[in-house]
Amino acid sequence: MAKSKSLLTVGLRGTIGGTLVFRRLNGETVVAAAPVPSSKQASESQLFQRERFRLASHYAKRAVSDPDLRVEYELVARLKKLPSARAAAIADYFRSPEILNAKISTEQSGVVIVEAIVVDYLRVKSVAISVNDPEGTVLETGNGVLSNDNQTWTYQVQNVAALVAGVRFDVTATDLPGNVSSQSLYYQD
Repeated sequence: MAKSKSLLTVGLRGTIGGTLVFRRLNGETVVAAAPVPSSKQASESQLFQRERFRLASHYAKRAVSDPDLRVEYELVARLKKLPSARAAAIADYFRSPEILNAKISTEQSGVVIVEAIVVDYLRVKSVAISVNDPEGTVLETGNGVLSNDNQTWTYQVQNVAALVAGVRFDVTATDLPGNVSSQSLYYQD
């Protein structure tokens, strides 16, 4: 790949004669040989990755067509030195939210709270909490409430009387592209 400094090629983009490709990269015009399709059959993992990228591209197209979301992705692109809001949206598609710290706490008043710090490439859309008895029966479910720090989600358990040792709390975080992460906590008397 070569950088073109000629006034004739400044801002030029596309393929010429099927042999040269001009594109803009970091504000400069670069020239490269046109790609040649492989004659080999694609492997199953390559086909899977191509499908994932196709879906990521569709998500990015929808995301940047939303004016508010586009502004958010443009900000992320600048912070992470990515070329565009579309590139940031594609990167977000490939990353699931991370549950960094989840815990159960009991206040003096007897209120039980599940708290989780959840981060994502752009932002977390929702955090759901499921309370399950030791046999796996769902006792209650609900949505976490986002605090002012935009990372901490809390959920107040409604049926505290049903809490016994072995009760499992499932924390499930979902981001804007629909990626899901889960973590389980166990209640101790």
